[in-house]
Amino acid sequence: MRVLHVNTIDLMGRRFNGYDLINDLADRGITSKMAVLAKSSRNPNVVRLREGLGDELLQRAVERVESRRSMNDLLVPWGRRLSRHPEFLGADVVHYHLIHNGLVSLLDLPDLFAVKPSVWTFHDPWPMTGHCIHPLDCAGWPTGCDSCPHLDWHFEMQDDCAGRMWRVKRQVYRGIDPDIVVASGFMEDMVHSSPLTSHFEHVHCIPFGIRTGPSLPNSERLASRKRLGIPAGDFVVMFRASKIPLKGMELLLGALALHDPVRSTTLLSVDSKGMLRSLRRSYNVVELGWVEDASVYPAAFCASDVFAMPSLAEGFGLMALEAMAASRPVVCFDDTAVADVTHAPDCGIAVPHGDVTALRSALDRLALDPEEAHRRGNLGRAIAEREYDYDRYLDRMADLYRGAVARQQAMREAL
Repeated sequence: MRVLHVNTIDLMGRRFNGYDLINDLADRGITSKMAVLAKSSRNPNVVRLREGLGDELLQRAVERVESRRSMNDLLVPWGRRLSRHPEFLGADVVHYHLIHNGLVSLLDLPDLFAVKPSVWTFHDPWPMTGHCIHPLDCAGWPTGCDSCPHLDWHFEMQDDCAGRMWRVKRQVYRGIDPDIVVASGFMEDMVHSSPLTSHFEHVHCIPFGIRTGPSLPNSERLASRKRLGIPAGDFVVMFRASKIPLKGMELLLGALALHDPVRSTTLLSVDSKGMLRSLRRSYNVVELGWVEDASVYPAAFCASDVFAMPSLAEGFGLMALEAMAASRPVVCFDDTAVADVTHAPDCGIAVPHGDVTALRSALDRLALDPEEAHRRGNLGRAIAEREYDYDRYLDRMADLYRGAVARQQAMREAL
């Protein structure tokens, strides 16, 4: 069976955008390729849909027009190019991932989905809103997104056309019948609650999987700390330093600035550098930036005592799962997918949504009570092994693709 994954980029987000599945599904009889706009790897199984300066200029022109007209993914031409590409024509199943970053026009979905058995992963709630990638506490998404109070939320709008975009999606979705994939119960509930998507009959909740590997001894933790320049006795808070507002970094910074640490503490961050300058007087700061060295990432989790994930909204929260697999407790906000994934309050610690003081209190509690941190970390490890086993994830994805093909064959035979 041949599967084509479609995403904006290949390497960034490879753990959830289909890239890692190219090789990992091979021993299950699945041959995979990937089609992207921007290719970062040298993998011959990844093909570009956008080539050369002319395509770059066209993309920018489309983005300018859509911005002026307050629309999102209606004019982009790459879906049409995808439909003519040899990898698309030769695929048995096409799996669409993050396609709303200027990749595929909503208006092309009916034609694309009609040609091939199609799987569409909802990585965030954008398919169910008028324009934003997450509605947070806004109640407009179930009723039509008219009079949008948050035009500044990504994808931003100059004029209030959110209701119009919502109605475009409703019209498009009436003519498609894909297999929808979500990774959390939080997202599954949204799909079933939205008037745009509640009619979809083939919705699959397939959490991402992770290879847990053997439990690491305390000596490995000390070795990781030495490698990263972290004092052996520090309390280490790891997190993603992201400039994306929904990731909640400003809230975490506010929590950490409330008062001096209750014990000597290292802040260990990945992703963006330079966001922790104001905290250097009170904390030891280690900023790893965007980690590409495959050995550094697990060393960071190994060196940490707790993983803070203050996201205001997530479709899943893969880094929280990685922390659990490393036997590290997770602190997050309630009413998010992260709280669901970490089984808060039994395993993860979910504090009131957006509450900076509660976030800091939870971190201080773990700093002063290593036994609680150890207990929650071990529980997270057990949950990761039981519910998020990577081989189980691969089996479910392979079964999904085979089921999508069988379903379309049965529909054609019934005609």
